[in-house]
Amino acid sequence: MNTDTPNPTDSALARHYSLLLGLGEEWTVTRLHLNVEARRLDLFVAYAAKAAPCPECGALAGLHDQQPERTWRHLDTMQFATYIHARVPRVACPKHGAKVIELPWAGKHSRFTLLFEAFAIQVLQAARSKDHACKLLRLEWHQAQEIMNAAVERGMARRGREEVAYIGMDEKSFLQGKKADDFACAMVDLEESRVLEVTRGRSAEGAAELIEKALTPWQQQMVCAVAIDMSAPFEKAIRDLLPNADVVFDKFHIQQHLGEAVDQTRRQEHARLLKEKDRRLSNTKYLWLQGTEHLSPEAEAERRDLLRCALETGKAWGLKEAFQPFWRSRDKKFARAAFDSWYKEVLRLGIRPMVKVAQMLKKHLYGLLAWFDSRIDNGRAEGYNSVIASILSAARGYRNFKNLRTSILFHCGKLDMMPDLVRVGAAPA
Repeated sequence: MNTDTPNPTDSALARHYSLLLGLGEEWTVTRLHLNVEARRLDLFVAYAAKAAPCPECGALAGLHDQQPERTWRHLDTMQFATYIHARVPRVACPKHGAKVIELPWAGKHSRFTLLFEAFAIQVLQAARSKDHACKLLRLEWHQAQEIMNAAVERGMARRGREEVAYIGMDEKSFLQGKKADDFACAMVDLEESRVLEVTRGRSAEGAAELIEKALTPWQQQMVCAVAIDMSAPFEKAIRDLLPNADVVFDKFHIQQHLGEAVDQTRRQEHARLLKEKDRRLSNTKYLWLQGTEHLSPEAEAERRDLLRCALETGKAWGLKEAFQPFWRSRDKKFARAAFDSWYKEVLRLGIRPMVKVAQMLKKHLYGLLAWFDSRIDNGRAEGYNSVIASILSAARGYRNFKNLRTSILFHCGKLDMMPDLVRVGAAPA
């Protein structure tokens, strides 16, 4: 059933919708069209005044002309999808020429009302995926992306330029390849726990772009320390652009390198033992990689039994665990002594994967010792890596980096993204 109300301007219903839309006396609802089968309500609005403020200077000016009819999606009315139709006037400003007037219900170039955008942002933030949010909002994927793009742009424009003392930089693969452009690099404000910016590429140029986009020249001077993995491109960009920042090599990445050395030792030794039909190391990968707190009593007992066998894997695991007191050292002097002692023991045992990691750590020892000045790490950046992985999984991957950046900042940027509802009469003060 379709219902068309051609002249409701004097009716209570027209007045009702005028109030909901926040329309002033210069706008009037001229027609309503209800399509019950399609569950859709169309509101037709016209500008009734003969003059309007110039959007550039605010001076009242006469009308120049009207643009072709445009349509905006509004909040549903009693579960009916609601659309506003209007021809937007242009004013003839003596100073600025013909300008499109500012609308009370929508932003410039938007296809959605301010109230609908605000609601959609909340749904997109709360939904388990963008596809799920689109179903709830009855939007196409590209329409939801348009709202997210506008929200992030709005939030980034509002972000303050206060001092950022401690940051983390990390990378995340978003394409299947291993080229530099297959990675997204994110900068995290470690104190405020928010993503500041995301760029593409893990080269020195990409890292420099990340710093320059995320921080003003003044903010770059104020950075005290940066937590990174032992990435030469990241370090070069930091040295070039953040003159007062210490480079701190992230202890979680260091622990990861040590764990990988233990696993490499296990795989090599397991291959040798299998040739002798010895299967002691079969299915033991996670015995050596997981902490004691994550092992069942049975698994912990199995690891103790294997440690008594004097296998190279057990010795490598012992070296990994023996590195932990380094982080509990009182200061740099004691930490240096702890590292030297550990390093000598690694060389004495001569387990190749562990020796290789120990030599790498010695080469980068300055970045490990810098931790004792700031005691920062990339734990929060790694946490956002998990969020980014969820975003990638929910979207089944991203081919368009711009959309990926928008999604990361939308969910992790702690941005003020809500549209300005001051102009909307129905919005709360």
